[in-house]
Amino acid sequence: MVYVYMQNKPKIPPRMVLSETEWDYGMVKPNDSPTHIFTVKNEGDEELIIETVRVSCGCVQASISTKNIKPGKSAELKATFNTAGYEGKVNKDFYIKSNDPLEPEKRISLRVEVQHQTKPIISFSETEWNLGLISQGDTPTFPFIIENKGDTDLIISKVDTYEHIKHNIIIPLRIPPAEIYEAVLTYDSNDHELGEVREAVRIYSNDSIRDGVSLRIGGYIKERFEPAISISPSGLNFNLASSSKDGMIEKIFVQNLGGKTAKIISVKSSVDYLVPLSSELDLNLGEKNELQVLLLKEKAIEEIEEETEEYIYLTIALPVKINK
Repeated sequence: MVYVYMQNKPKIPPRMVLSETEWDYGMVKPNDSPTHIFTVKNEGDEELIIETVRVSCGCVQASISTKNIKPGKSAELKATFNTAGYEGKVNKDFYIKSNDPLEPEKRISLRVEVQHQTKPIISFSETEWNLGLISQGDTPTFPFIIENKGDTDLIISKVDTYEHIKHNIIIPLRIPPAEIYEAVLTYDSNDHELGEVREAVRIYSNDSIRDGVSLRIGGYIKERFEPAISISPSGLNFNLASSSKDGMIEKIFVQNLGGKTAKIISVKSSVDYLVPLSSELDLNLGEKNELQVLLLKEKAIEEIEEETEEYIYLTIALPVKINK
């Protein structure tokens, strides 16, 4: 009867049993990769099949010696923790999934404490700038701060730029801990083609985490328009038969339609009985100013014998750059 009972005993389905469900690697040195081997045992009567070993972070590498574990047998589950870039206490998990019907997925927790390592840490006040809409030939500048937030000297060894971007960083540049460097980028659009700008500066240093950082510059370059002056009306008319006794005033409107500030440095008349009431004008882009001209009526009557035509002269100053 005992023999018959044993023959009819139901089989136990696959059962995954781990030697540990958590592991503490303890204190390790920076950049170490400590390893621990877990035991995965099948305590069921049917074959245990490991479907996946899934990690939650690239810093953990986990592998199992076999994915098919016979009843009563075991496999080795190897877990390695790559501590590069970490400092202090770190906790990570990984998961093992099988055909165990009672607990198909188990979580394994890993802990490690990484010793402090003196190192430079590069930091930027800004990493991206927008030129906006600029005219070809403009040279905007972008000041920014490079800071060493680490506890050993930061050394900037290389700066890669496009041909249109200049900088004031002297290579090699050494920045002590907690110190800053006031850097400036200058964008020279003189020989740049018109259209969209998408360029970058890449700064290399001895920061082990951010050894190369890209600073980006975007915007749009349009064609430059030189100063253009519009004058309306194109002439003035005075009538000496007017009832005014002392004098008469007419207006001229002067507008800057160009791409730069324009300056009228002199306003003069061809005769002394026509008096401009402004001697100069500053015109910003799109600005429209009024110029009043006074006719000294009595003096004009004395000097004019018949209808005559005189002039108002405007002298415009244009910038001239001379490169050495």
